[in-house]
Amino acid sequence: MNKRNLAKLYSEMSPDRLSIIKAEDEIEEFLETVKEAIFLDREVKFPKRGTFEILTRKPRVVSNPATREQMTIYPKKIIKFRASKKIK
Repeated sequence: MNKRNLAKLYSEMSPDRLSIIKAEDEIEEFLETVKEAIFLDREVKFPKRGTFEILTRKPRVVSNPATREQMTIYPKKIIKFRASKKIK
């Protein structure tokens, strides 16, 4: 599902019957708020839904399949979502 389909679904479920463009704006605002909260607290919990958290991947050495040259992949931070047991 892409953002446009999500906005369509959100506008249909909304009691105010929002336009799709307004629904996209609200979704974007929500995602930006979650992003800021994750960077401030490193974790955002939604009760009975799940948790967004920042994980740091370790550096590792891999080889290029074409040249067999060894390369280092540097550590990076990723955002992970863990669904709660009630959703699973």
